[in-house]
Amino acid sequence: MNNPALKSGMYKYLLLLWTLAHTGFSQQITIHISAPGDIKGRKAILLTREKGFGAIVHSLKLTAGEVELQMSQDLVPDLYELNVSKMKGSLVFFLEPGTHIRLDTMDVTRSVVSNSKSNPEWLLFQSSILTPFTKKSNIFTLGEARARKSGHVDSLSYWAGQKALGHTEFLNQTEAFIRNNPKSFVSLYLLKNNWYAFERKHILETLDRSLSHHRTYIALRAKQGK
Repeated sequence: MNNPALKSGMYKYLLLLWTLAHTGFSQQITIHISAPGDIKGRKAILLTREKGFGAIVHSLKLTAGEVELQMSQDLVPDLYELNVSKMKGSLVFFLEPGTHIRLDTMDVTRSVVSNSKSNPEWLLFQSSILTPFTKKSNIFTLGEARARKSGHVDSLSYWAGQKALGHTEFLNQTEAFIRNNPKSFVSLYLLKNNWYAFERKHILETLDRSLSHHRTYIALRAKQGK
């Protein structure tokens, strides 16, 4: 096909088919972003959060305080990370349609998230389970590294054991959180991130069917069927 006009027409036709096929599976996600100072023109980057790693979903310039994103309806609610140019830190939060982010002019980490039902649940898990586990794990890792450096085999074994026990405790607490919050998208996210530990415990069946439209639920159900 060497005819440029024919190529262009075919491309537009395929693009139209793709758009029509996906129209029913996407929605307009609006994030309200405000700050004490002027943020117009600053670059914001939105990333997914998967086991401590991020992948860029959107990169855009901020305007007067409202950002509209076209996203598949099965992508939210979910955990995302926001970075803003000329501001330190990053904000990890649960994004839902209409989420309002009040930026701190110096540190994005200190921003306030509202109008997201899932975010308080995420903050609860973070403060009561994740942060204490991370602090303990860092202490155990440091002790393990010092024992390895000094060649103390008994000490190395002790710290490795403590680290393993700490991780088991974290998984037990995470499982309890999921079972106690069956309607929470945070529970769905945690189940996905710890699937290797929970896949044989049939926890997915305990989650409310209101979560079943989410891509994570669908993916986990497919994994469970294998």
